[in-house]
Amino acid sequence: MTKDNKPPLYRVIMDELKSQISSGHYPPEAQLPTEAELSSAFGVSRITTRRALEELERDGFIYRIKGSGSFVKPRQRGQEQRSVGTEKMISLILPSEDDRGTMGYIRGASDWLNANGYYLSIHQSDYDSQKERDLLEMLTRKGIAAIILYPRNDQTNYDILHRLCLEDYPIVTIDKYFDSLPLGAVVSDNLGGSYQAVSRLIELGHRKIAFLTAVSIESTSSVRNRYFGYCQALKDHGLPVDSRYIRLNMKDYREKVGFEQFYNELLDSYQAEGVTAVQTENDLIAANLLNRCLERGIRIPEDISIIGFDNNPVTEHVMIPLTTVEQNFYEIGRQAAEHVVNWLERGKQTPDRTLIPVKLVERDTTAPPPKGKVTE
Repeated sequence: MTKDNKPPLYRVIMDELKSQISSGHYPPEAQLPTEAELSSAFGVSRITTRRALEELERDGFIYRIKGSGSFVKPRQRGQEQRSVGTEKMISLILPSEDDRGTMGYIRGASDWLNANGYYLSIHQSDYDSQKERDLLEMLTRKGIAAIILYPRNDQTNYDILHRLCLEDYPIVTIDKYFDSLPLGAVVSDNLGGSYQAVSRLIELGHRKIAFLTAVSIESTSSVRNRYFGYCQALKDHGLPVDSRYIRLNMKDYREKVGFEQFYNELLDSYQAEGVTAVQTENDLIAANLLNRCLERGIRIPEDISIIGFDNNPVTEHVMIPLTTVEQNFYEIGRQAAEHVVNWLERGKQTPDRTLIPVKLVERDTTAPPPKGKVTE
């Protein structure tokens, strides 16, 4: 209360809107007036109406979609709130339609769901955390039975995902997992895959092996585990983890200095340090590195061996077919679909982490190091 015992203006607006929601004047899913309209109706500033709407959202009366407005939230997330047909609909949220493994995820999930009386809807977040958030809000609000989420990273949208966990909403992540959320996940054995790749390079005689990523290992569990696999393989073979050979989160620096300067500096450092092999975060980085090496007159694999990760279709169409670690995207999609349907039909599932095996696919970018470059 204010000093003259009157409630603050934002509270007056809140109480009025709550009353109109409770009376059915604004039914579930109805759009509320805009901030500007509320400001005009109540004779207050936009700051005051924004505070009222934020408080209503925090109290669970409404939800807000950026660029669209504020809407009355259904009071229960359950079967009675679902649109016709959504009780058999599972939604798959992917960052991009042309992302690595996208068709594998889709086919794996779709084949299993169709065989078991369910259907798949596909949605694209465009690597945008806000769009990912809006999709999570929209799909759960419309009563979609369950969600399979390929998250942009494992550091965003914690609040909405935590809320879904508390509501026992069937959701599972693929590609990445959240350490601090009780969410089930179906992911590749990223640590084991990188361990296989680096161990193979060591078997070939390499000792100075670099590791290269575009993203931060802190924000991406899949890449973090590939880095851990790299480190573990070196340790188990008695080799040091040397920071001179490691480039993490290169995307920011590459964008700052430009593509050409970045790779020139990178290859200069590799040659100066005597690096003879590189394990990369994924196949696209490996392909870019391969092309830059060839432009510089660095022979692959005679001078430097390169291993990617994913077994993306690009691996067979670069100038030199790429050695890589193959992920089973189809099986990830299939098991994720099975997980959420088991939840729907048998009750909440233990939020475990399912590891899908990977395999090393050797092609033409790996070989023993050049003579005179092997040092213990």
